[in-house]
Amino acid sequence: MTLIVEDGTGVADADSYVTLGEARVIAANYGLNLPVDDVEAEVELRKGYLGLNANEPELQGYRTYTQQTGIFPRSEVYKNCDLVDSTAIPQSIKMAQLYQSDAYSNGVDANGVDNGQEISEFNVQGVYSEKYFDKGSTKVNSTISGVYNSLFDYSRAGYASSDCGGGSNGFGGGLGREEFGVAGKQWLD
Repeated sequence: MTLIVEDGTGVADADSYVTLGEARVIAANYGLNLPVDDVEAEVELRKGYLGLNANEPELQGYRTYTQQTGIFPRSEVYKNCDLVDSTAIPQSIKMAQLYQSDAYSNGVDANGVDNGQEISEFNVQGVYSEKYFDKGSTKVNSTISGVYNSLFDYSRAGYASSDCGGGSNGFGGGLGREEFGVAGKQWLD
């Protein structure tokens, strides 16, 4: 089944920010992995697209359209103190999808289950053994550096560290949760 590409207009049922052809070019240019088989590659791209949704609580603004399925397009988002077009899919969002897809292609579990246990001790000495912390936790959603870096400028932390968020004063802006998405340029005047 062909990918349904979100182009910034709130495409219903979208499952990718890139076409398969575009994804293959980006992957080749940046050394990212996509399966050779087109059907398998499209599955990895869909998983990458949906996997980005876990980052939404960290992003500035809000979804532009009620029917959209992904984290972009977004309204009230600033990158380097400039308002991002609320009907655009920035190149770095496409990169985030490819980094997420690459991680899945390399074995990151897209549907991990938190069993509530964290290993406290591991011993092999001829016999396998594990000990777990009481009431420990396992991080299910891995942090993928390429995804984090691609989304940072659109995040609340990225805004807070920018000049319009107060980052140039060394205090990180001091903005409260309710103030993100508010026109940042007003503080520059």
